[in-house]
Amino acid sequence: MRPRHPSFYRPLCLLFILSCGLVVFPAPRPATAQQEPPSPIGPLSPRTGLLLKDHVIARLIQVSSGDRAKDYVSQIALWDREQATEGYARAAEWVAAKAREFGLEQVGIERFPCDGKIEYFGQIMAPRWKVRKGELRLTSPLPMQLASYDDLPMSLAEGSTSADIEAEIVDIGAGTADRDYAGGVKGKIVLTTGRPAAIYERAVLKEGAAGMVSSWSVPDFDHLNRRAGDFPDQVGWSRIPREAVGGAGRFAFLISSRLAQELRLMILQGKVVRVHAEVDAGYVPGNLEIVSGLIPGSTYPQEEVLVTAHLDHYKPGANDNASGSATVLEMARTMRALIEAKELPRPLRTVRFMWVPEYDGTYAWLAAHLNDRVKRIADINFDMVGENVMASNSVINLCRTSDSNPSFLNSLMESILDFMNRFNDDRYPVHEDLYIGSTTGSRNRAAWRMAPFNWGSDHALFNKLGIGAASLIAWPDNFYHSSEDSPDKVDPTQLHRAVVLGLAAAGVLGYADSEQATGLARLALVYGRRRIAGVEFSAVRSLLSAAKDGFNEADRMAGNRMAHAFSRERAAVGSAAIFARTANARNDVRQTVSWLDADEAAVRKRLDDLAGQRAKEISLARAPKPQTDEEERAARLIPAWNEGKELFAFGYVQRVLANDPAAMIPKIEAALDETGRLLRDQGLDELQLYGFSDTASLYVDGKRSVLGIRDAVAAEYAPVPLEILTLYFRAFEKAGVMRVRRK
Repeated sequence: MRPRHPSFYRPLCLLFILSCGLVVFPAPRPATAQQEPPSPIGPLSPRTGLLLKDHVIARLIQVSSGDRAKDYVSQIALWDREQATEGYARAAEWVAAKAREFGLEQVGIERFPCDGKIEYFGQIMAPRWKVRKGELRLTSPLPMQLASYDDLPMSLAEGSTSADIEAEIVDIGAGTADRDYAGGVKGKIVLTTGRPAAIYERAVLKEGAAGMVSSWSVPDFDHLNRRAGDFPDQVGWSRIPREAVGGAGRFAFLISSRLAQELRLMILQGKVVRVHAEVDAGYVPGNLEIVSGLIPGSTYPQEEVLVTAHLDHYKPGANDNASGSATVLEMARTMRALIEAKELPRPLRTVRFMWVPEYDGTYAWLAAHLNDRVKRIADINFDMVGENVMASNSVINLCRTSDSNPSFLNSLMESILDFMNRFNDDRYPVHEDLYIGSTTGSRNRAAWRMAPFNWGSDHALFNKLGIGAASLIAWPDNFYHSSEDSPDKVDPTQLHRAVVLGLAAAGVLGYADSEQATGLARLALVYGRRRIAGVEFSAVRSLLSAAKDGFNEADRMAGNRMAHAFSRERAAVGSAAIFARTANARNDVRQTVSWLDADEAAVRKRLDDLAGQRAKEISLARAPKPQTDEEERAARLIPAWNEGKELFAFGYVQRVLANDPAAMIPKIEAALDETGRLLRDQGLDELQLYGFSDTASLYVDGKRSVLGIRDAVAAEYAPVPLEILTLYFRAFEKAGVMRVRRK
């Protein structure tokens, strides 16, 4: 017969055991409070390359949602969020309500006055621009509405003031040449392809035009990505210079290039084209509003990790920057949800989430909080992070801290970027648990890249204060600063990835303690060596390609670049000591820094051997350049910020010394412009050059000489004449924000 299945015997065996009294049931355990979850960080993971534990990064992916973040974007994009406006205030109230709903503590909206006179760190805060009506209608040769503020707020240039005028419209082209005005424009409304802010003074104030209609839509620093006419239905976002308004009746409307072409065709056909502009708008005092909420630290509450995004911008402003604001919201929701579920402990240090008016709001907030008894560890900034990269022709960039502010944060962020690219490079990945996608999102591959520091968002101000600040940004973007920056260009998958990046970074920054200081230092060493290798490659290439008459200069610059790179990476590794609270941890960090000494000796020998061999090949005697008298003087000049003036910029110096010929501001400006031109010729991205005039000031620490700053700027960007840098720092001193001592 067939043997019975083993399951047949199990009930019989159980009955036998019970009848014999052989089962002992454990006594019930007394009720205890649920233990705090363990730290989410540990040694470097062999699977992910992260300091976060594998199961933690998986849960961050699973609990966060790009679809929810896309919903936040769609809501925020409904408001016109120009700074200090009613629309911004509504958006701020909504974000604050969501932050409270998600469980952030101490959620509030701080308000800072802005009236066109108040300054924060030398930056004049523009007053509120209040618009009640803005319409442009064609009256001849046929009636047609051309633009309406109610339909598209950005169609009325910011700064336009009240006017009610019907006039002929005349085409002045770009509006930059004398011939553009040959036909006369006085009392007429000009049609132009130029940026209103750039030609306002000539067209309106000098030539007497009654107003402007412009089809301009491509910012000057985006010309490598798109040109006028590439997107004929875009309407640009522009303004009239507030300082030049000069009273009522000054306005500019923005229309698409397609619509502008229709008007030009009418003019070419000999028709008299007349328009009626009706504007009810002007400046009134207002407030900059900063939304803030936090997850208090359990052990070090007076230490803060900042997570920032700017909430302001034109409507719709979906990627710029409803996407960054939504990312920060979803980070907050996810982190709180995991803490409430006891899957994460409370962070050791406070994590502060902030939504600000870009630049101006951050200046105002720092003016109020610069002297808080808080140690700010780092800032992670999100600005334009939701792009569908295929639709917008974008690349996701993770911007490093400035070379003047080296930080372990660069390596931490780069390790997360490497993780992102590795596990999101396939449409159907092998490791599904680490793939980041969204239900309604794309299957686009992640191809993120590290990028040099730029001045394109609020992180720049924290860098200037010596706080490590990294920024995630999609650049370029076909729809940047235009009417087509709409929610349909936002990819929930991309938002999800941005959220996970932020959570992974905040996870390490919020939970790292003394025992993690060594791990962060070694991570900085690993990635620092990778960056140094890139600099060595560039130095070798420059030596091999240098012509005979430029070889000695190339030799000197190669040495300067390598010295700069090693100095930067030593400081970055050493910055991990911010977490070291024991003597052993501090010693471990110092030892890790020292490992770069042997590296530098080896690299310098390789370069020296190569340069010597190359000099022989071109029959040239290597001739180190002796220090000049000017260099000796500059080596003794040490600029230092006056207390509380660290955030003052060169723009402030230009403004307050504009009428002082002794300051030689035009000479300084011309030299900086020339260096910028050379960098453009080399293909440097305009976003990196944005704010270049303040680069030298970033290196001011009260220790580095003018000569040392000259060498640092030359290594990071390009040489600036020493004479100009000396004048530059003397101008800062004359403006009252620095002092230059002689050692």
